[in-house]
Amino acid sequence: MIKLQDALRHATERPDHVALVDGGRRITWSELADEIAKVAGGLATVLPEGRPARAAFLCCNGWELVITTAAFETLGVPVTGLDFEASPEATADALEQLRPTVVVSSKLHRPLLIATGWDDREGVLQVHLHGVGEELAAPEPIVADPQAGEPVAYSTLAAALTPVTAPVSQPYESFAVGYDAAGASRLVVRRRSFEARRLAELVDEFAFDEDDTYLVTVPMYHASGPGWARVFFALGGTVVLGPYHDLGEMCRLITDEGVTATLMVPPVLSRLLAHPASAALRETSRLRFLLTGGQHLNRWIVNEAWDRFGPVLHHYYGPTETGLVTVLGPEELALSPCRSGRAMPGIGIAVLDAEHRPLPPGVRGRVAVASYQLMDSYGDAPAPSVLVDLADGQGPRPFLLTGDDGVLDYEGRLELTGRTAGAVRARAAGEQDTAFFGLETELLDQPAVHDLAVLRVNVPDHGPVLAVPFVPVGRDVETAAYRAVSAVCARRVPWITAHVIAVEAIPYSPTGTIRSAELLTEIMPLVNLYIHLDKQSATEIPA
Repeated sequence: MIKLQDALRHATERPDHVALVDGGRRITWSELADEIAKVAGGLATVLPEGRPARAAFLCCNGWELVITTAAFETLGVPVTGLDFEASPEATADALEQLRPTVVVSSKLHRPLLIATGWDDREGVLQVHLHGVGEELAAPEPIVADPQAGEPVAYSTLAAALTPVTAPVSQPYESFAVGYDAAGASRLVVRRRSFEARRLAELVDEFAFDEDDTYLVTVPMYHASGPGWARVFFALGGTVVLGPYHDLGEMCRLITDEGVTATLMVPPVLSRLLAHPASAALRETSRLRFLLTGGQHLNRWIVNEAWDRFGPVLHHYYGPTETGLVTVLGPEELALSPCRSGRAMPGIGIAVLDAEHRPLPPGVRGRVAVASYQLMDSYGDAPAPSVLVDLADGQGPRPFLLTGDDGVLDYEGRLELTGRTAGAVRARAAGEQDTAFFGLETELLDQPAVHDLAVLRVNVPDHGPVLAVPFVPVGRDVETAAYRAVSAVCARRVPWITAHVIAVEAIPYSPTGTIRSAELLTEIMPLVNLYIHLDKQSATEIPA
């Protein structure tokens, strides 16, 4: 997040400038530096002896979490967020891979921690943050004993008044936890820092400075949450913690706090654009940089963002394993496919065939990335790296194989055309699998479609079908949207039956992932009914 020495530098230069906003709490740089120092000092007195020291957290965004993670970074302890919507099994697996010596949690998400068995793990320090509706615990002397599983409250750490000690002595490591389509966790490991170089390149590319205000709209367990907040903390600007679901409040914050930059996953951005309060933002806000990325970006979002905000929307591609890879600016995004982007400085992109040889522009293959931001390994497996010679004079160099298929055009833009995980995935063999990705892309760009999902379902005693829930732009065009979606399905994937169903909304997680189980629970009764009616109609046709 930010280290104490950087906070102290900003506190010296602009002590009364607001550094962090969370609801009604406004924390200046002077106050932030003081709070980080107190919490880091308190943590230093109770850190378990086991090494390497590592911390994990299970809690919503909040000022306490920001300060606690900053304290860990000050002490040289890597801190990793865990998805509080993941299953107990996936969370337990992530914790077993990480093996933290400190676990931070809030009351709201402690039941998940308890279900994993890590709430009282021997030798692991438990730090309790307060949450919405909870009062701060009264400060007490620090007597926590990790061996006995005794927790320590945030307020106790902040009241310790213990001088900050030197960072723990251990090699640099950073971690991020990702989850595959089946919900299984994977630990991404890096053993060298790239933050200083990335900061310099982002400042050079987008002219960020200390007068910028950044709005956080994703949970801090997602790599983009602390990653982008860190940029504006490093510059001495202001970071605002926004709500995930209250779009009216988000619009108010953008205007009242003078937000100039933010990242929103496509579902959140879509809901913001549909909210009446966003209509005035072009005239009332200072927003100049809005970043989004993900498979659910569609032409409606791109066009509506231009109408509502002006030329501010940027699209990025950056898997957890690679860091930031491509960015496409507003002008090109208005004309190019929604899954395109240009390589950032210092990034190499290759599209490879099955033997890992570079393919020419216009030919689809496996996307591979060379970058100073690449991970070093998974927690229990090496990085999927290959040596690639692009014939650019640099000779063979390591590229990381991503889980995506794509095409490089003749102007150097990467367009994603498939993926190896999820309901719609690409495989090494089979144009049919790639066709599903093309289907989803075309459907999302239908004028009458506001949002949509393509789910392949294997129905017992019947076989595979497509379930295609869609949200129309308006009820007056629902029939037109239904016909358009059905026609595209019949043309794109004629070998599989598609059941098109209008729904009120597509459910998403705070990080923009479709909640497939919830969506299928809603639509499968209709899918099964349609299958039954189709079979009944087939038996009634005279010979």
